[in-house]
Amino acid sequence: MSAPPPPVVVTGGTGFIGSALVRRLSAEGAPVLCLVRRASPRRARLDGLPGVTLLDVERLDELELPEGAVVFNLASYGVSPSERDPRALIEGNVTLLTRVLERAARARARRVLHLGSCAEYAPPLDERPLTEQHPLSSASSYGAAKAAAFLFGTAHARRLEVPMVTLRPFGTFGPGEAPHRLIPALVARLARDERVELTSGEQVRDLTFVDDVVEACLAAARSDALEPYLAYNLCSGVPVAIGAVAREVARLMGKPEALLAFGAVPLRDYEVPWLVGDPARLRAATGLAPQITLAEGIRRSLDALTSER
Repeated sequence: MSAPPPPVVVTGGTGFIGSALVRRLSAEGAPVLCLVRRASPRRARLDGLPGVTLLDVERLDELELPEGAVVFNLASYGVSPSERDPRALIEGNVTLLTRVLERAARARARRVLHLGSCAEYAPPLDERPLTEQHPLSSASSYGAAKAAAFLFGTAHARRLEVPMVTLRPFGTFGPGEAPHRLIPALVARLARDERVELTSGEQVRDLTFVDDVVEACLAAARSDALEPYLAYNLCSGVPVAIGAVAREVARLMGKPEALLAFGAVPLRDYEVPWLVGDPARLRAATGLAPQITLAEGIRRSLDALTSER
């Protein structure tokens, strides 16, 4: 008989990536303890999932986590453009990770998998893929808060002797994205045959479908080849122009490209023209590469959004 899966603790389980991860863990039969905000309107995303227990993250300091658990810290504040309160950025990133690590130390956790962000990196000076050695001087308050969480969290994890690994996803897309994100926003407007005001679309990004991101998170949590206290880029390494994504959405929906008003919206002050990661370190440790192409991922996103309408 195979050994039962270890207990799993997840913060941020009601989020975009977090809810996809929790559904996958539930399907695998793992007992999952989700720490979520008491007032979160997204708790319903996890209702009825077998083996999943919801607890209020506000009670984190009172809880005893399961002995030997694998801990996924996916909670974060600042993902939405509206979330820019300075104190909340520190509380929702640095302070929360600190509290998670302290509870993980008491539980002798097997590993803490912390989800960072490509926003931690300084703007690139050229069009070479960013490695994990790229400077962490961020141009955005969110990126700075995530970089601070990584730096302080890594130091704190070392002191507590908690094996923590950080993954830095670049652009994640797929079913479950927030309505303000590119593909859901495009679909909502194009479905009504409305003009969509966009930036120039020339900015280049590195996109990975959410199922591949979940697969990488699981592999990183289970693999002994990843070194604790290091960061690993979670990305495809493939440059994609945002304009090409918008045109593919319009094409698959059978909508005229003329509805895409490129250049009608200026770039945000902190938005960089080119941001692509180097996936070599994580691939060498896990042997994994994304399996879902950009075109297939967009199609699956459209199918999910269409079924919700």
